[in-house]
Amino acid sequence: MTTTAHRRQSTFPRFSWQIEEIGSLTDELGRQPIAQDIARRIRGPERPSVIGVYGSWGSGKTYLLSQVIRSLLEQNCQEKTQVLICVFEAWKYEMEGDLAAGLIKSLGRIEENVDKFCRVRGCCHPKLKLPSEGPSYKDIARDLVHLILEVGPEIASLFTPVARPVGDAVKAARQWVETQVAEPRDTLASVTDKIHQKMDDLVESILNAAEAMDSTKQYRLAIFIDDLDRCSPENMVRMFEWMKVHLQTEKCTYVLALDHIAAARAIVGRYREYLGEERDLAYGFRYLEKLVDIEYELGLTTAAETMAVRQVFRGFPWRRLSDAARDWYGDDFPGWMEIDRLLSIPSLGTPRTMLKIVYKFQNLLQLLQDPSAEELRSRLPASFPFWLLFLIAMYYRLDPEELIAFVQGRSPLHACFQGQNATDEDIERSPSPLKEFCQFARHLAKTTGYSLQMPSPEVMGHLLRLVRENVLVPISE
Repeated sequence: MTTTAHRRQSTFPRFSWQIEEIGSLTDELGRQPIAQDIARRIRGPERPSVIGVYGSWGSGKTYLLSQVIRSLLEQNCQEKTQVLICVFEAWKYEMEGDLAAGLIKSLGRIEENVDKFCRVRGCCHPKLKLPSEGPSYKDIARDLVHLILEVGPEIASLFTPVARPVGDAVKAARQWVETQVAEPRDTLASVTDKIHQKMDDLVESILNAAEAMDSTKQYRLAIFIDDLDRCSPENMVRMFEWMKVHLQTEKCTYVLALDHIAAARAIVGRYREYLGEERDLAYGFRYLEKLVDIEYELGLTTAAETMAVRQVFRGFPWRRLSDAARDWYGDDFPGWMEIDRLLSIPSLGTPRTMLKIVYKFQNLLQLLQDPSAEELRSRLPASFPFWLLFLIAMYYRLDPEELIAFVQGRSPLHACFQGQNATDEDIERSPSPLKEFCQFARHLAKTTGYSLQMPSPEVMGHLLRLVRENVLVPISE
């Protein structure tokens, strides 16, 4: 008998996504056209070597990769050209030290994707058949992993001018080189060619294993690399170096999802000695331009709020949080019409941030309905739902010290709300996203005046504690 007692509750909002979860995809952010275009390029006659999916944390990169994978697998059921899928979640190999070896291990286990993906209705993944004679792709992958771990650090020293390889792995690699010939650098260059050739052989062997099962189809390989920006800057840039020099092959396409701004910072940091005075992010972006053939940047979308409201307030018709707040309150309240403008602050627009804000807002409104919250509610102005939401937005986007300064009435943001002399220079000096909040507050002060009454510092501090702790505490504490 199957039990559901220990399954995760499906109604809880999903703040993160696993790339291989392709069975329950929707398109609430309207990005299916991007997914279809990436799938089209992978299947096309002139395929890119590396496709980049760029966006900040929480922008929906992993979800988009899942959409691409599903599109490819659905097309596999209908077309002669079959795409094999390899998923490499880089952060899982962070502690192993060399992500390139982790990538090859994932290729060596590509057959695990067959059953995993084919369980989803309408999706087909080619099956693989190991050869009865000669090395299989598993054997080639194992040999390539050993080679990468053995000589990788020394290769980094040869091809990266500012690399500083250290540790036992480097000593072992140098000892290995010294046993080969008298000219180590020539040997290392030949080893580099050997790695590149083995990568070609590995991909060719995977494609041959699929053809051995069904020779009536044509095959190609797509490698999806996710969560690379969750790895250390050193490992991230080393992976770029491996891809650029050793692991690219005409027989497959990489789809690389990452925060390109974080990647550019890591690249600049890695090459800082080489760059001299030129240490701005432009160098990092130029580096990525050389590696990535075509990029898709996931920008802000107004659909993020609707997605969040629908996931949190299931079964209700609301599309905007302002409508949900107004219905909860039972009538109009000062500031309810400003909620839409608040949530249009650019730094709040990433899907995960929006989902976090809406979910916490719903939870805290429910807490304030509890009889134990009566004393706190009696001290709140009519505009308190707006201020509660504003504190939640600050909580997720601003420095904790800024929240404390705001509640205590000693920040430029508080001055903007009060219509006091927070100058343009003060605002411009503020770090983003604080600058966005200040601009919003200044506009609000000009348009609403005193109708949007701010709670007292004591009550505001208690609301902030509620935002932080998610539980009601007697107001006297």
